[in-house]
Amino acid sequence: MTLMKLPKQIEAKLPNSVPEVHWTRVVGAGSLIVSAWLLLTGRRKAALAVAAGGAAVTLLENPEVAQELWKGMPGYLHSAKDMLVRVEEFVEDIAEKGNKLRKTLTDS
Repeated sequence: MTLMKLPKQIEAKLPNSVPEVHWTRVVGAGSLIVSAWLLLTGRRKAALAVAAGGAAVTLLENPEVAQELWKGMPGYLHSAKDMLVRVEEFVEDIAEKGNKLRKTLTDS
C-alpha cells in the first residue's frame, strides 16, 4: 500500500543505496546523549559508567586513536596543570585587588 507516487524528478534525486551505518558510532553517540541526560538528572555514577562504556565501544572501531591518546596523555596533563596554575594565579590576583578596593572604600 502506497500513499502516493513520487514524482519522477524527486525519485531521480533519491540515492540508489542506503549509506552504511557504523553501529559503533551509533552506540558511542547514543551513550554520550544518555550520559548527558543522566548527568543532568543527577545520576553521576550511572552517567560515568554509560560514558565509559560508550567510549570503550567507540574505541573498538579505531584502536589507533586510543594509542595516540594514551601516548599524548602526559602532554595533556601538563597543559591542564599549567592552565589550572594560571587560573589560580588569576583568582588570587582578583581576590587581592578586591581586598585593596574594599580596604580603600572602607577607609575613606
